[in-house]
Amino acid sequence: MRLFPACATIASLVVSSHSLAAVAFDGLGYTQNFDSMGTGTAAPTGWKHFTTSFGTNNTWSTSVLASGATGISAMSVGTVGTTLVAATTPSGTQNFGFNAGVGGSTTDRALATSPTTVAGAIIQLDLENTSGSSIAAGVGFSVSFDTIRYTAVSSANQLPGYWLFYSLDNGSTWTNAGPNPTIADVPNTVGVTSSSISFNLASDWQVGATMYFRWVDDNAQQTSPDQIIGLDNVNIVPAPGALALVGLAGFVGFRRRR
Repeated sequence: MRLFPACATIASLVVSSHSLAAVAFDGLGYTQNFDSMGTGTAAPTGWKHFTTSFGTNNTWSTSVLASGATGISAMSVGTVGTTLVAATTPSGTQNFGFNAGVGGSTTDRALATSPTTVAGAIIQLDLENTSGSSIAAGVGFSVSFDTIRYTAVSSANQLPGYWLFYSLDNGSTWTNAGPNPTIADVPNTVGVTSSSISFNLASDWQVGATMYFRWVDDNAQQTSPDQIIGLDNVNIVPAPGALALVGLAGFVGFRRRR
């Protein structure tokens, strides 16, 4: 059985009974640069921003928890997203999610977070397996993205950057894709950090099922407002070894049809 189809289009939009907000994963890859937001107040299809409904600015002082009453699993995957604030350069607090410019641009956009009073903010992607085949546990994936560092603060006391998690069981269990960023990776300065994280699926990704990704930004323990960061240029692809299997499976299927 093939893991993926031999031919497919990249990340076409899809509406299904599994997730009305999900976007399609065809087995080859998915990309998002957020530029389609323009200067509007809505995230792209399949994406949303929300803040946690529990905790304070020191709840995640040493790590972002995956489970428990103050873990990200306590927030349903169906949590309603916030209305974004369109800004060339984001600023301020009040748990805003921003449709923010990159480098002052009005066309190059990013989805930015600025949590306050709560444990942190979450950017969620709903990605549905429309490849036509289940993708087996152990298959490797690579997730690359840019972290836009909009502001610096006098005391860098938050967990820097975004911690990446994924779930294959509708949000009951979240796996930290790690490694998580350090202050050396995402420094307390204005600029851009490019990251690439590789992981193997913890369980099968069934046909028609949705894999949920969460980029989590914790709130600073003391400094208010804390450093404001944004997410941009997301790229999700199977690991190179898995792509080789795609090509082999497609070739074998073609020969059999011949």
